Amino acid sequence: MPLFFPNIGAFVLKGISRGGNQVNVATPHVLNIKELLSRVDNDHELVSELFFIFKSVFPSHLQRLSDAVANQSPKQVEAEGHTLKGMLLNLSATRAAALAADLENLGHQGKPAGMSEVLTGFRSETQTLLRQMEAVEFQP
Repeated sequence: MPLFFPNIGAFVLKGISRGGNQVNVATPHVLNIKELLSRVDNDHELVSELFFIFKSVFPSHLQRLSDAVANQSPKQVEAEGHTLKGMLLNLSATRAAALAADLENLGHQGKPAGMSEVLTGFRSETQTLLRQMEAVEFQP
């Protein structure tokens, strides 16, 4: 099955450091579909299932993370950041995962300062990710 990703454009890979984490950045896409397909032996059905699962559980995790940031609860921010980081790394969404890792680290350090700003960037990145997931179509 060939993969169709509208307006995929050219990928420009560079390394950036976010909160001590080295991340490969694929510009302009936050979802590295080629890497994800490679990791699952090109199983398009599995990728579709992973997307479905992520989209069904992500809103509740994002709400808990948002509440923890608003309530300045560093341990909860750390826990949700860690969970989301793992989920996003499994989807080859490294930029969003790096922002989740930043939130995890801020929570671990007990530093509520800066959490709101990182959360804003995380929300933006994950909204783009969700749109890109919707744009992925597998052609027979």
